[in-house]
Amino acid sequence: MLNREAFLAMKAAVPVEKVDLPEMSGSVFVKGMTAKERSAFEKQFQTPSGKPNKVRLAEVRERIVVATVCDESKNLLFTEADIPAIGELPAAVVERLVSVAQRLCGMTNQDVESLAGNSGETADAN
Repeated sequence: MLNREAFLAMKAAVPVEKVDLPEMSGSVFVKGMTAKERSAFEKQFQTPSGKPNKVRLAEVRERIVVATVCDESKNLLFTEADIPAIGELPAAVVERLVSVAQRLCGMTNQDVESLAGNSGETADAN
């Protein structure tokens, strides 16, 4: 059984995984998110009034890449300014990165679809 100290010490245990991208003749790292990072990530898809931010919802996959692709030291490689360029990458490359990010972050396909506005509940809110 974990005690409080052992449980809270897990903050350094955010996973990171190398992802080969043969289409781009290289590889990158993808990191998981802390609970705080995931909450901030999800919050960006709402306006200050709590309504869905449709522009950002359309960029959900690109935003996952920005939030998780990093170097070996877990320093993020991209910023929000890179979203248009990421959107121009081959879908297979982006989906591979998104898939790894989802697994490392504990994010299900349903979570991503909900953020993207493809679930019945979110679509009705638009």
